[in-house]
Amino acid sequence: MTDFKSPEWDRKFRSILADIKQGKCVVLVGPEIVKTGGKPLRQVLRDQLMASNADDIAHYYERDGFFLFRDKIAKEDIEREVVLFYQDRQPGADVDETALLNLLRLRAHLFLSINPDNFLSEIAYKYGIKHRFAYFQHGGVAVQDVEPPSADMPLFYNLFGSLQRDDSLVLDYDDLFRLLSSLLGAPGLPNNLALALQQAKHFLFVGFDFDKWYSQLILRILSGEKAIRKFAVDHTEKNDNTTTFLVKQFGIEFIDDEGAFLAELAQRAAAEGALRDIIAAQTPDAVRLTRYLQNGDVLGALNQLKDNDKAREDATQLLARFHDLKDRESRKVIDHSDYSVEYNRIVDAILETIKIHL
Repeated sequence: MTDFKSPEWDRKFRSILADIKQGKCVVLVGPEIVKTGGKPLRQVLRDQLMASNADDIAHYYERDGFFLFRDKIAKEDIEREVVLFYQDRQPGADVDETALLNLLRLRAHLFLSINPDNFLSEIAYKYGIKHRFAYFQHGGVAVQDVEPPSADMPLFYNLFGSLQRDDSLVLDYDDLFRLLSSLLGAPGLPNNLALALQQAKHFLFVGFDFDKWYSQLILRILSGEKAIRKFAVDHTEKNDNTTTFLVKQFGIEFIDDEGAFLAELAQRAAAEGALRDIIAAQTPDAVRLTRYLQNGDVLGALNQLKDNDKAREDATQLLARFHDLKDRESRKVIDHSDYSVEYNRIVDAILETIKIHL
């Protein structure tokens, strides 16, 4: 068992926390961290798809976790089923939120996920953590601009697509190759995200399976050739050759005692003011409304908010602002960056209204 109270770990934790506070620590979230009923959610999804879509799935590549679909129509049907699978599960009820909440409380600027779900964002909304959410769209589609991440407004970025767009998901090798091509060529990552990665001094991996070859390739793409300190909080079995390669090639230090490490990190972060404050979990009505926002349905959230007597006046004013913004967009009299700024301000105002009145 690792002694996290040793002088060596005192030095390592000081270094990690210093980079968290300076915006130079990137938290990378893999699929193994999200669990339901003690099982990784990705495994539950795989089992359900294999049982309900046996005729549409020609093969499943166990090692890499990708499907081979019968044809394009079958793939589109399954993409939609994947979206519904995740949307039907709520953190805290159907999905264990503890590990993700503990990560979110770290005052890191950037959380990079290879999961398609919105759980990071949902949990952040639920506990009053302001943030921005965006995702990568592979296949040569123009990337969504992002604001520079900060401690007060962290960025949650889905590298493997989002439930908001079925065709952004990475489910088979074709999707993966388009993703890698887009990362390496055009369009590439948004400028502010790329800059945050360039400035990083620490990478903290949680819930990754490094036995998958593409995990190693993505690691190389994200970290470049810089000497970045990398810690992988990992409790899964790894091939000895994989571990040796990752240690020697990428300098990753693997930490097997996941719970003890994260608990120690949280304790030290609290002592140094590097933990975010959270509010009590929101009411079911507040959670329901924030899910509209997570799905990009601002109009739906505002129309629902108008039905609340206490929030009606604020919702009416915000509706006018939103309609004006959409009108300027349709007339092409506002550029994309100004549109994004005003859109985010309206979303922030809706969240504040929800917090006050619901």
